[in-house]
Amino acid sequence: MPARQISSLFSIHVNDGHEIPVRAWPVSGKTAVKGVIHISHGMAEHSMRYASTAKLLNKAGFHVYAHDHRGHGLNCETSTPGFYAETDGWKKVTEDLAAVQKHIESQHPELPRFLLGHSMGSFITMGYLTTQPSNLQGVILSGSNYDPTAKYHALRPILKAEKIRIGSKGRSPIVEMLTFGSFNKPYEPSESKFEWLSRLKDTVTQYENDPYCGFFSTNQLWEDLINGLISTYSNNGLARIPSDLPIYLFAGDKDPVGDMGKGVVRLTKQLLNTGHTDIAMKLYPNGRHEMLNETNADIVVSDLVAWLKQKAGVAMPTSQQQNENSVSVAQ
Repeated sequence: MPARQISSLFSIHVNDGHEIPVRAWPVSGKTAVKGVIHISHGMAEHSMRYASTAKLLNKAGFHVYAHDHRGHGLNCETSTPGFYAETDGWKKVTEDLAAVQKHIESQHPELPRFLLGHSMGSFITMGYLTTQPSNLQGVILSGSNYDPTAKYHALRPILKAEKIRIGSKGRSPIVEMLTFGSFNKPYEPSESKFEWLSRLKDTVTQYENDPYCGFFSTNQLWEDLINGLISTYSNNGLARIPSDLPIYLFAGDKDPVGDMGKGVVRLTKQLLNTGHTDIAMKLYPNGRHEMLNETNADIVVSDLVAWLKQKAGVAMPTSQQQNENSVSVAQ
């Protein structure tokens, strides 16, 4: 019989009384442990969606942790889906990430630690890195994006008006039209409004049927996120991330969140412009938003593992090593 993947669920208490749900997938059996990875998930999804990725990373020798952001996953059972907090939402979700990082470091002080943020989770990851000290071995940004802050400033008056009209926990059809509403257009006519996520029909169907997925977020979350992006991307915010921290970006070149790959290229260039010296980036042809749940996910994870092993100091064949400061396109 194949080995059964073992995972655990626990919570971390933070100062404002919130309990952060955290899942852990440890390396099992005789596999040599090479490091530990913490996953920060995207908007309108949750940590358990990374179980398959965790299993592959476990086989490669990496313990995996993932937590549910406020207003997501198991938090939806006791709070409003798509809502961080009444006040200081962005500060709270970045501090939650810091609390999970602190726990992981206490459990594995001897291991190289990596942080992987997907989509909204990549923005929270960058927000955390610009405000909190860390001693990570590397950071991975999946399905991310970069736009000039003027774009985000333009959304502020709309969000302010919509909060007045339908409240902070209201869900604005105007904001939805300006954001998620446009994502599926390149794939229409389509069987689902979530075709933009992946070319795998099973992935899309499972997402649609998951009660913790697919909701549209509240006005307050969008305001928190927009303010967080403005803070991260303005006044050389990215320059506050340690310049020698290894950063690996990957995305599909048909991902509408990343402007069909162009936003990821912009983010890579912006990191290089702010003095970061160890940047690698890969775009996967025809890949959509969730490259870890795509038709070529095995290749995506293999590329990720090669980078992780290199940064963790694990010896690899020369053919598997990635050059620093590389910007490449993968098949």
